[in-house]
Amino acid sequence: MYTPAHFRMPEADVAGFIERIGTGTLITTDPGTGRPHATFLPWAYLGDRLTTHIGLVNPQAAHSGEALVIVMGENAYVSERWLGPGAAPSWNYETVHLYGELVIHRDPEWINQSFRDLIARFSEKSLDSYDPDWLEKQTRACVGAEVIIREVEAKSKLSQSSSELAVRTVADQLEATCPGLAARMRDISLPHIAEREQRIRAAVPFRS
Repeated sequence: MYTPAHFRMPEADVAGFIERIGTGTLITTDPGTGRPHATFLPWAYLGDRLTTHIGLVNPQAAHSGEALVIVMGENAYVSERWLGPGAAPSWNYETVHLYGELVIHRDPEWINQSFRDLIARFSEKSLDSYDPDWLEKQTRACVGAEVIIREVEAKSKLSQSSSELAVRTVADQLEATCPGLAARMRDISLPHIAEREQRIRAAVPFRS
């Protein structure tokens, strides 16, 4: 993923971002045709790996090896009117790309554990509350999917190259529809701009 230095997500924010979103698109390549396949899935994030399950009828249930999971956060159109004279319209977003190895599991206990992890993440129920016969059918209809994470790329494109006034204006405009993105702009972009302006002042001698 192309990520200029000023758009890199702070490293301390990456794990929390993945955990908070909880979903991502699994991208693999068909070993026979070379054609890419993608499936949007819920994931349990376990630090060095992601786990989920895939229906047997999904072609990706037969894939393995190199894989990419794209986790997408809030995103929004940014009007040129908010950025000021001479600006072009843009788009703000946050995303994390997780590269690794896809391992498919067919062991029923492994698949059931993936059910448990996801239910614990998203539901108020427990796996034991489901009908055993129904659960057995679901287990037979799925494979477990594990992505062992080898590399992480994280991007926060939040108008960092704009002025302080522009960032505050964009954040205010997005507050009603994308409050999380607006908050991230204030938390990340405003300090970045302040640091940038400080570097400029330090590099240019003051003249009276």
